[in-house]
Amino acid sequence: MRRCLSAPRAPFRLTLCAALLGALGATGHAQQRQSQQQAASSFNEEFLNIGGDQPHADLSLFSFGNRVLAGKYMVDVSLNERGTGQAEIRFVDKEGRNDAEPCITRGMLDGWGVNVAVFAALANAADDTCVDLSAISPEARYSYDAGRQRLFVSIPQAALKRSARGAVGPEKWSRGITAGMLDYQLNFARYSGDKYRSDVNPFATPQSAFDGNPFADTNKTLQRNTLFAGLRAGFNYEDWRFRHFSTYNRGIDGQSRWQGINTYAQRDIASINGQLLIGDGNTPGNFFDSVPFRGAQLASDDAMLPDSQQGYAPTVRGVAQTNARVTVRQNGYIIYSTFVAPGPFVIDDLYPTASSGDIEVTITEADGREVKYTQAFSAVPTLLREGTWRYSATVGKYRNNYFGTTSTGSRPTLTQPAFVQATLARGLGNEFTLYGGLLAANIYQSVLVGVGKNMKDFGAVSVDLSAARTTDRTPVNGARNFNGQSVRFLYSKAILSSGTNFRVAGYRYSTSGFRTFQEAVQMQDLLPFESFNSRRNEIRFEVSQQIKDWGSVFASARQQSYWGTNAKDRLVQVGYSGNYRQFGYSVYYNYTTSLNRAPVRQLMFTLSIPLGDTRASAQYAVNRDSTGRLNQQASVYGSAFDDSRLTYNVTASNANQGGGSSASASASYLSSVGRLDLGYSQGRGYGQSTVGVAGGLLFHGGGVTASQPLGETVALVQAPKAQGVGFESQPGVATDRAGNAVIPNLTPYRLNRLAVRTSDLGDTVEVKNAATELVPTRGAVVVAKFETSVGFRLLMVLTDRKGRALPLGSKIENEAGQEVGIVGPDGQSFVTGAADSGRLTVRWGQGQADQCVVPYSLPDEKNPPPIRELNGQCAATGPNAVQPKGAE
Repeated sequence: MRRCLSAPRAPFRLTLCAALLGALGATGHAQQRQSQQQAASSFNEEFLNIGGDQPHADLSLFSFGNRVLAGKYMVDVSLNERGTGQAEIRFVDKEGRNDAEPCITRGMLDGWGVNVAVFAALANAADDTCVDLSAISPEARYSYDAGRQRLFVSIPQAALKRSARGAVGPEKWSRGITAGMLDYQLNFARYSGDKYRSDVNPFATPQSAFDGNPFADTNKTLQRNTLFAGLRAGFNYEDWRFRHFSTYNRGIDGQSRWQGINTYAQRDIASINGQLLIGDGNTPGNFFDSVPFRGAQLASDDAMLPDSQQGYAPTVRGVAQTNARVTVRQNGYIIYSTFVAPGPFVIDDLYPTASSGDIEVTITEADGREVKYTQAFSAVPTLLREGTWRYSATVGKYRNNYFGTTSTGSRPTLTQPAFVQATLARGLGNEFTLYGGLLAANIYQSVLVGVGKNMKDFGAVSVDLSAARTTDRTPVNGARNFNGQSVRFLYSKAILSSGTNFRVAGYRYSTSGFRTFQEAVQMQDLLPFESFNSRRNEIRFEVSQQIKDWGSVFASARQQSYWGTNAKDRLVQVGYSGNYRQFGYSVYYNYTTSLNRAPVRQLMFTLSIPLGDTRASAQYAVNRDSTGRLNQQASVYGSAFDDSRLTYNVTASNANQGGGSSASASASYLSSVGRLDLGYSQGRGYGQSTVGVAGGLLFHGGGVTASQPLGETVALVQAPKAQGVGFESQPGVATDRAGNAVIPNLTPYRLNRLAVRTSDLGDTVEVKNAATELVPTRGAVVVAKFETSVGFRLLMVLTDRKGRALPLGSKIENEAGQEVGIVGPDGQSFVTGAADSGRLTVRWGQGQADQCVVPYSLPDEKNPPPIRELNGQCAATGPNAVQPKGAE
C-alpha cells in the first residue's frame, strides 16, 4: 500500500485505504494486572524506511503494545463474571507502569456490592479515593479489555455483601424526570351489507357503504360506522405518578358515550417494597376476589423484589465441613452453584421454577468428599419464601361500573358502599406460609384465614376458610341477613422425571348463605322478583404431560354449581401439539356450558409450515362444532423489514352453514411516531373496513417527542444531531430531527439495556457510548443520553512546507485535543469527526517542537462522497520548532 491514492479514485481502493489507516490508529486489546508487567519490545525503526524516504515519529509509545492512555472512559463493569452496569472510570498514569490504571474508588466498590465496612483500609476512606484491591484480599484482581471497553473485577465471595441474586438495590433506581405524557388509540370501522341494516323498513333501498353522514344520530339512517377512542394522560413529578384514562365509544346503534375509567396518583415506597395509590384502582385478588374501588391503597409490589425472591422456591439448608461448593440441580440441570464457609449455611435465593419438582443438593468439600440429598417441593399461589411478607390495605368506596335501565327506561341507582380491606401473608420456616384478611362494609363483613405447606414428595397444598355476613337492604325484600362459610383447597404437584405437571387443582365448598363482596353488592341492585343464585362449589383442574420428543398434551376442566338450581357452568379443554420436521400441528377440543344454555362443543385441527427464509408461514385450520358447522381456514402470516416492524395476515375461509366463503386481510406497521393498523373483511351479506392508529406524545424539558404507544414505564433517548437512528430489539423506534426518541415498555426495578443500531449512524455521526443501562421505577420517564460527535470523514495526504510526507505514526488531534487519526505511509491519514473547516495538530514526538498545525477547509460539493479527499500542508509552530527527523 505504498500509494493508496496513486490509482484512480476507485471506491473499493478508497474504502480499503481508509480502513487500513483507521485500524492503524485504533486502540487495540489491552489487559493489565497489578501483579504483572509486560516486557518492552524492541525493533529496528529503520525497517519502516525500506522502499521509501518518509521520516518516522517517536514510536516508543508502542514498545509495550497498544497503550491504555490516561483519561476518563465509559466502561462495562463485570464483577465475578456478572455484569454490574456501566460506569465512567478515570484511568491514571502510575510510575513504573506502562499503561494507565483504572481508579477504582471506595464508592464504586460499595455500589458493586463489596462489604467495604469490614475492611479497615476502606472503612474510613473517602468515596472518591482510589483504593488498592489488595486491601480487600490478595486474591482480588482486575483486568481491562480496551478493545471492548470492559473492566473485569474478581473479588472473593466472602468479601461481598450478602444479597439475593438478581437484586438491583433501591440506590440504583431512577425516579426519572418531570414529564407529561399522552397515550392515544383510535379505531374506526365502516360496515356494508344487509346484515347491518337498522332501517325498520325491510323493503328499503340498500345504501352504499359510503352513503350518508357517518355521525348522523337518527334511527332512520343506516348506522354503518363505529368509532372508539382511548386516551391515557399522565404527569410525573419526582416520585409521584398522576394518571387518567377515559374512552369514547360510538356503536353501530348510533349511541355515543364518554366514560372515565380511572384517575389516580401513585408512588412507590421503597423502604417497605410497596406502592401507595390514591384514586381509582382494584384490590389484590390473591385471597379475596378483586373489586374496583375509589379511595386509597397501600400494597406490596413483588416487582421490587429480586428475581430470585419472586414466586416460591424452597429454602436449602445444610452443613459444610470445609470451604465447600454447594450445587443445586433440577431434572439434571444445574440451577444454582455457590461456595460456602465451614459450618451451617442457608440458600434462600433460588429462582422460582415454572411449576414444581424435586431438587438435588450436592455439597462438595474442599478435599473432594461429596454429600448428596434430594429435597422435594411443590408450589401453590399462596406459598411464600421464608421471611417474605405480602400485604395490602385498602380504604374506599366500591366502584360499580355496571350500567342498565329499568322497565321505565330510567337508569337505576347503583349501590357503591364504602369498605375497608386488609390482607397479610408471611412465609415461615419449615416450608409453611400463613395468611389472612378481613373486609368490612355496612352491607358485608368477611374474614379469611389460611395456611400453605410444601409437603415435598406429596406436593404443595393450601387450605383457607372464609366466613361472611351479608345484609340485603333491597326495598322490596326488606333487610335480611345471610351468613355462610367457604372452604378453598389448592394443590399442586409436578413429576419432572415423567414430564407430568399437575399445575393447580382447586376446590371450593360454600354454604348457601355465603356471598362474596361483589355478589353482595349485586344483590342490592336486584329488580323486584329477580332471583339471585349464589355459588355452591367450584372445581378447577389442570394437567400437562410431555410425551418425549413427540409433543405435549394438556387438559383443564372447571365446573361451578349454584344454590337453588341444578344448572352448572362447565368448561373442559383438551389439546395436543407437536412437530414433525418443519411441520407444526395441534388438535384442540373444547366443551362449554353456562347455566341453562345448551352445551357447545368444538373440535379444531391446525397445521402450519414456514415458507422458506421469508419470515412467513402458512397455516391450515379446520373447526367443527356441535351444531354441525364446519369451518375451514387457510392463512399466510409473517413479518417484513429487518426489525419486523410490519406484520401481516391474509386469510380465506369457508363454512358449510350460513356464512359461506369469506376473506380477510390485516396489516400492522410500527413507526417511530406510532402504530397503524389496517384491516378488511368480506363475506356473504357483509363487509368491514377498519383503520386504527395508536401512539404517544411525551412532553419534557426539551420539547415534545412523538412515539409508539408509551406503556407504563419509558425512556427518553437523547442523541444530539443523530437523526433516524434505530435501536436494537425496538422495532420501528428511531430518533427524530433533534436526536430524541422514546423507548416504550421498560421493565421497572430491573436493568434495561438500550443499544444504538450503529449501522444507522450514517457518514457524519459517531456515538461514543453505543449502549447504556437504566433502572427505572414504576411509571418513570428516565433519560438515556448517548454522546455523539458529528463530522466528516477525511482521507488526507499530509506534507510539510517542502511537500514531504509527515512522519509515519504521527498522531492527529482536533482543536479540542481529541485524537482523530494517525499518519500512515506516504503521509496518508484517515481523520474522523472533522468540521467543515478547522486546524489539525500533528504530533510526532513528546516535545513542544515535535508538532505542527494543518489548516483545512472542505470545498462545497452538491453530492459529497462518504469519505472526502484533500491535501494538507503542515506549518511548524513555535519559535523553536524543527523539521521532523529525516526530513532534511
